[in-house]
Amino acid sequence: MKDTLIADRPATSTLVTACSAAGRLSARIIRPAAVSDAPPLVVLHGISRNAGTLAGLFAPEAERTGRTVIVPHFSSEKWPNFQRPSKAARPDLALLALLDLMAAEYPDVSGPVDIFGHSGGAQLAHRLAMLYPHRVAALHLAAAGWYCLPESSMPYPYGLAPGKDTFSAKLLRQNRTALRDFLHIPAWIYVGTEDVTRDDALRKTPELDAGQGLHRRARARTYVDALNAAASSAGFSPRASLIELPGCDHDVVCAITRNNLAARVLEAREPRI
Repeated sequence: MKDTLIADRPATSTLVTACSAAGRLSARIIRPAAVSDAPPLVVLHGISRNAGTLAGLFAPEAERTGRTVIVPHFSSEKWPNFQRPSKAARPDLALLALLDLMAAEYPDVSGPVDIFGHSGGAQLAHRLAMLYPHRVAALHLAAAGWYCLPESSMPYPYGLAPGKDTFSAKLLRQNRTALRDFLHIPAWIYVGTEDVTRDDALRKTPELDAGQGLHRRARARTYVDALNAAASSAGFSPRASLIELPGCDHDVVCAITRNNLAARVLEAREPRI
């Protein structure tokens, strides 16, 4: 689908750019006419980089609910890799700089934010929350290709067992320190009932297939089970819910237009296990 914005919407839309040591990151800021006291929502695109399309689809719901929506755009030129923090790229630091810029411009968005991510954006969203749980109020993950499980059965970045390089080890230490706080974050995991194709964009390794499943639907179930098991083991109430979207494959536009995903995300409250 061509990356376009829905025209003539009541909410105002402003383009901002945040600068950081990690690089520049631009975002579309959607401000409703009447702003509620609910946290702002960050919307993260996947590898199609369709930030404009997502901004257009979330804008009517932002106006209806009074929620500020922030839609970053990780351009292919500046951010060839954005799905997870690595030695080569630190999208997490760029996002934090963007949130700091927003807090300076709009005092009502200075606290923790809700984050929605689709596919590659869902990968970045949950890893950001693991590293900086104090910056995240709620997680909404749609159809990630794979996950960093909050336990030690798989090596980083698939899990929290030690990885092979020093950068992974550093992130591992941060993850372990923040893990208890991360498990307190309510999380909704969305996946289409038809999202079972092993397409070219899906990461496929024997270890990942065996540990998380053969396709995105199976991996979403694995992740929810792992989150809730880790919370229970830590003595917390499980706070992750799996929501399957009937008739949808890996198309986020289908999920929003057919299954009202944007409305569900902006209206979401505590998961009911």
